Amino acid sequence: MELTATEKLNFAIIRGGKAYAEWDRQHGMPSYLTIILYELLMRQRLTQKDLVNLSDLPKQSINKGIHRLLEKDYLELTIDPEDNRVKYCQLTASGKEYAKKKMAPLFEIEKQIAQKMGAQKMEQLVALNEEWSDTFWELLRKKGE
Repeated sequence: MELTATEKLNFAIIRGGKAYAEWDRQHGMPSYLTIILYELLMRQRLTQKDLVNLSDLPKQSINKGIHRLLEKDYLELTIDPEDNRVKYCQLTASGKEYAKKKMAPLFEIEKQIAQKMGAQKMEQLVALNEEWSDTFWELLRKKGE
């Protein structure tokens, strides 16, 4: 039975997700912690709400990761002076060291893949993936209305 292009894409997305989950398992990292470290290394400072929205993980999972990092003094919370309800998360100096050390093997794998694919394919992959996701969400929202 020949798979459609949509089915092939779906399986590729699932396999990619499983590869990241396997990386987490091999490195003793819960996925929520990997995502928090990844996002804070890339973006420097985010709110808990930002982390939930970027990751699509439950608030409880993000909260668990934040508290785990706070306990080890890898993370600091700062309150927005204009809105006391908003707390920003950012890695401390030791947190950045920890994050870079923990995430380096993942970054190296991603770098090798990008080099193997080349800049043009990577740009196409990103553009197509963004278009697919945006269109999927748009249609999903319309169906829910």
